[in-house]
This record gives sequence, structure tokens and C-alpha cells, in this order.
Amino acid sequence: MRQCEATAHVPPAGLLFAVLAGQGRVLGSELAYTPPRVRCELGLGHDGEHADHVWDWDHQPAHALWARWTTGQPLRFESLPWCETLGGSDADACTLYWDHSRAHSWAVHDPETEALRRQIVEEHADVPDEPS
Repeated sequence: MRQCEATAHVPPAGLLFAVLAGQGRVLGSELAYTPPRVRCELGLGHDGEHADHVWDWDHQPAHALWARWTTGQPLRFESLPWCETLGGSDADACTLYWDHSRAHSWAVHDPETEALRRQIVEEHADVPDEPS
């Protein structure tokens, strides 16, 4: 299933306030990795709001901070538990939030990432898979 292509701008102050409200502190170096934009991680045609993971909690590893939005509406932040369903080819846990709609993460494919992967493979076709 293709990944939803909805995007939204992340207000830096809003993200900082959400992180501070959730864990009480944040290092400036950690903020360097926060996204300026989010892209919905759910499968195309999902129900409800768009969602993208934006922060892992230091104090609560079973939950994460997610950006949630409806197109044309302000983005908001919500702490949600991880989906713990196991599956896919590696039997890994789903990397979406609990109770997400539609497919689990291993069944959702980003066409941009797939195109980049194909380009890298083509550009480096002469590189051996194993070191000699």
C-alpha cells in the first residue's frame, strides 16, 4: 500500500512546547533533528487525521510524540502509545501509533524512498555486495 502524501509545516515553538510539556527538558542539540515539515506515515486512503512521528520520549519508551492534523487545520501534538503488533518479513513491531487506521507500517511503502533506493542501487551496481 502506498504511503499517504499529506504534509504540514511544523511550528518549531509548538513542537518545543509539546516536548517540554511531555518530558520537562530538552537539549538544544536534540532539536537539531526535529523536522521542519511532517509527512503522513499512514497508508493512502486512511481514516481520520494524518499523523507523523516527531519525538521519542526519554522517560516513556512505550509512547512517542506524534504530529496530527487534518488538511487545512492547525497541526497539533499528541503523545500516543506505539502499535505493538508484530509482522512483516522481519516480524518487527509496527512503527505507527496504537489504534492507527488501515495497514501496519511494514505494509506501507513510500514511493519517494523506493525511488531513491532504486537510484542508489543503479548508481552503485558495480560495487560488490561482500567485501573481498
